[in-house]
Amino acid sequence: MDALAAIRLLLVFAHLMLCAFALHAVISTDWRLLRSRISATGLLRAHHRVVWLLLGLWLSGLAIVGIDTGFALDAIWARPKLVAKLLCVGLLTLNGVLLRLWCFPRLAGRQPLLPVEAMALMSCGALSTTSWLMAAFYGIARPLQDWPLQHSLAIYWVVLGLALPVAMSLAGRLHRGREQARRAPQRPARSKAKAAEDAADAGSSSAIPAR
Repeated sequence: MDALAAIRLLLVFAHLMLCAFALHAVISTDWRLLRSRISATGLLRAHHRVVWLLLGLWLSGLAIVGIDTGFALDAIWARPKLVAKLLCVGLLTLNGVLLRLWCFPRLAGRQPLLPVEAMALMSCGALSTTSWLMAAFYGIARPLQDWPLQHSLAIYWVVLGLALPVAMSLAGRLHRGREQARRAPQRPARSKAKAAEDAADAGSSSAIPAR
């Protein structure tokens, strides 16, 4: 094995690991968000983690493309599966910008969430999850390398067409959960001194013998 082949192998391994971590972060965040088990701070932290993973995937992926094709457009276009993956990841990146600039501020705010906004948010989430899954699928689907580009992209559109109705059906759940959270009374946080005082009182009362 020459040095270039060894470097490519390491890049493929790093790319695979980054993809696995990113998929775990995206799917687990979607699940926690759907169950209203994640705060605005936790949502932003998860987004930052996914952004760094996506950046690593772009760098490692482009490095592999450079080794394989030298970034020659005719060589890239001759690989329909690679073109489909690049288009998928490009759409994923643009959707990530939309998530950061509009979706997350709407989810993190305390303003009422309209039903149409809930549907738009769920659509962006479905597009994100579908794009991540399909990008990973294109990466390992070697039998698709001889398929025409339109056939490879057709798989993406079919999966997205299946994901969007599911997202729409869950939009009402997101809207209701947001309304319940917004109407819930906000409990003032106790100070540390008050908590320590309560703990001391509890300890003192437990030391008094029963009569």
